[in-house]
Amino acid sequence: MPGFVIGIVQDTSGMPDNNDGWRYGTIILDFGDCYRRVSFSFDLSEEIPRRESLRKINMIAEVVTAVRDAIEKEVESRNARPHNINTDSQTSIAISNSAN
Repeated sequence: MPGFVIGIVQDTSGMPDNNDGWRYGTIILDFGDCYRRVSFSFDLSEEIPRRESLRKINMIAEVVTAVRDAIEKEVESRNARPHNINTDSQTSIAISNSAN
C-alpha cells in the first residue's frame, strides 16, 4: 500500500506589504494511498481564518501523532505474538461462506 504526503507552505515573508499576493500564498497538505487522496485547505488571508487554519493543522498533527503512536504500539504487540499462527480456520470460514 504505497502512500504519500505532500506538504507545501509558500514563504511570503519577502513579499512587499503593498502587494496583496502575500495574502494568498500557496498552502498544500495532501495525504494519499493507492486508492484515496485527502486534501486540506488553509486560508491565511485574514486574521480569523488564520486562527482557524492554525487550529486545524494543530488538530491534524495531534491526531496523526496519536494514530502513529497507536500503530507503533500495535506493531510491537503483534510482533511479540507467536509467528506460527494457523490460519486454516480463517480460510475454511471464508470458503464455506462463499459457497452459500
